[in-house]
Amino acid sequence: MVADDEDISVRAVCGRSDGVFRHATDITRIESRRGMVEAAIKKQKAVRSVVERSSKKSPAELERLAAMKTADIGQLQTDKELLIASHRAMILAIAETGGFPAWKRFFEGYQAAVDRLEKIGSLPEASVISLSPQRDA
Repeated sequence: MVADDEDISVRAVCGRSDGVFRHATDITRIESRRGMVEAAIKKQKAVRSVVERSSKKSPAELERLAAMKTADIGQLQTDKELLIASHRAMILAIAETGGFPAWKRFFEGYQAAVDRLEKIGSLPEASVISLSPQRDA
């Protein structure tokens, strides 16, 4: 109904339910159903508000704004890649000097942050190689 720009109401939902809901009270008396209809009404108001604001702008202005936003997104992606590379280099430098446990201490209690850093690739990956002791022959 939001996509079709059809006014959302409890009665309208009943009408579109193909007989699943015969009366408005079939929806309103159950809180979760009522909440879904209310959420859809809020979403529809937000969508209509955006459409109304954008319809006041010329197509050329909308195209210019879209181009600006695309450029902003590209710049943000470039900045993110630079920050990730820089972050990895700093952690490697700290690890080389034996300070990785000190760096890790700053994130105690923030495992979600460490997980996110790992997910975006800003933590360097280390491969551990097991060396067997050499015997002097």
